Amino acid sequence: MYSYPEVTVDITSPTVLINFYRIHGTFAFFFNILGVFLIMKNPRIVKLYRGFMLNMQILSLLADAQTTILMQPVYIFPIIGGYTNGVWWNIFRLSSHIQMGIFILLLYLQIASIVCAIVTKYHVVSSIGNASDRPFLFWMFVLLYHSCAFIIFGVYCVSYLTKQEAFDVIKTKFPNAMNVFVIDSVEVYDLEVNKWMMVTTSLISAMLFSSLLISFYFSVRLLKTLRLKRLCLSARSFRGHQIAVTSLMAQATIPFIVILIPIGTIVYFFIHVVPNAQEISNTMMAIYSFHSSLSTAVMIISTPQYRKMIRRGFKSPTAVTSPQTTKVFRTSATGLRLKKLSTPRM
Repeated sequence: MYSYPEVTVDITSPTVLINFYRIHGTFAFFFNILGVFLIMKNPRIVKLYRGFMLNMQILSLLADAQTTILMQPVYIFPIIGGYTNGVWWNIFRLSSHIQMGIFILLLYLQIASIVCAIVTKYHVVSSIGNASDRPFLFWMFVLLYHSCAFIIFGVYCVSYLTKQEAFDVIKTKFPNAMNVFVIDSVEVYDLEVNKWMMVTTSLISAMLFSSLLISFYFSVRLLKTLRLKRLCLSARSFRGHQIAVTSLMAQATIPFIVILIPIGTIVYFFIHVVPNAQEISNTMMAIYSFHSSLSTAVMIISTPQYRKMIRRGFKSPTAVTSPQTTKVFRTSATGLRLKKLSTPRM
């Protein structure tokens, strides 16, 4: 086990970060509730797809609340560890380790919901003109992919160190950082002492990588399928699907970036034992806490129906049939038949 006697740790409470958590957390809570309300009030979303969008938005609300109000995490660099300052610890004395487990669970449930929303939208578009239900394999995929988040949570829960093990690790590796134990809620981890932490890290990396691959694969297929279905749709219906796909892609891409950059930076600092990086750590956590509210903002900005609902005082858009949704069918050499299409659904 290597030793880093040059490493010291500043245990002063990061007032700026804590205040940011409180201010942003309050705003994000109500902003995410707005996102849930808009999805529920929009009658133009296909029922199954609405369920996954609601799932994604509710998880965003819970993840934001967990990070900024209930947990308020502070990572200690370059030690693999941290402590919490939120409601869970101050009122309920819930250990920082369990809080971090909930944090990871909500994070990967969010990722699973984004992936499943993309896959669901692909099935919605590909089934245009078909009366078939969702295949059995689709529901198996949804169940198994969400189950992975609980598997990661379970493995993480057994990757903790006892107080004595944590004390020994810090004394051996960071002898001049023993002051971290002044903080009651501090938790310390080590990849060598508890091998389950290595398993957790591997599972997290595997799920992130697989999520990116699956999202990219179905996004490409979704765009191709939508172009192929263009002749089966009216101009208005096609435009509705196009807006929904664009909005979903933006909601998936931007939060992924905001999640991956901070977490990737923190993991890099942990692995390479970069000293004097506490301020960078605090900045990365502040950036990460934006991902859920940013996803809601992207959803509202990229979806005209939601912008109209806000301008009209949150009234649901009326289901009207425009002239664009009327197709002409030739029934005979001399006769024509008009057929009204349903309101375009997202």
